[in-house]
Amino acid sequence: MKIKLFLIIILLLGSFNLKANIDNLDKKYIPLKDFIVLKFDLFFQKNLTNIFQGGGITGIAYQNINYNFRFDTKNNFIISLEALMDKKRYKSKKYYPKIKDCTQIRNKLFTNKYGYSFFSQKLNNLVNENKISDSINQNILNITNLSEDQKKEILNKTQIKISIIHPDNEKSILCRGKITDIELKNM
Repeated sequence: MKIKLFLIIILLLGSFNLKANIDNLDKKYIPLKDFIVLKFDLFFQKNLTNIFQGGGITGIAYQNINYNFRFDTKNNFIISLEALMDKKRYKSKKYYPKIKDCTQIRNKLFTNKYGYSFFSQKLNNLVNENKISDSINQNILNITNLSEDQKKEILNKTQIKISIIHPDNEKSILCRGKITDIELKNM
């Protein structure tokens, strides 16, 4: 009986201590930069499957995609993506990545559309600056404390760098641009 009473007292005292620690969490704030990185990370984890779907029919088949986020010294937000082309498929098939493939990765990730016509492979109007910025604003920058001007500033300072790694390393390509650019540029 004494042992049960002793255990109950210890459990009650332990729960009071836990309550005090939880109250201290209210006084902690996560910096906005870290919160934006977290929101982008969660969005990427959820939407990377868009890039793998349909690979090889109208787009490249990838075996792996890695990403990284960082802020530089001028508060520019830089997203780095590294897409590894499927080695089995592209060692024998003579297809080499192009700028449109970088743009398609970005488009599929943020809008789940390629942005290119199926047969002609020319840019179409299904993906444009407004659709990309709307997607980012609705899914990532939907933070109550951010004004529309702050959202525009974040979008203007967000750069994306996409590396498509071909099995023959000399054929790999690196593209870069503003996140909302219609077409990324070769580096």
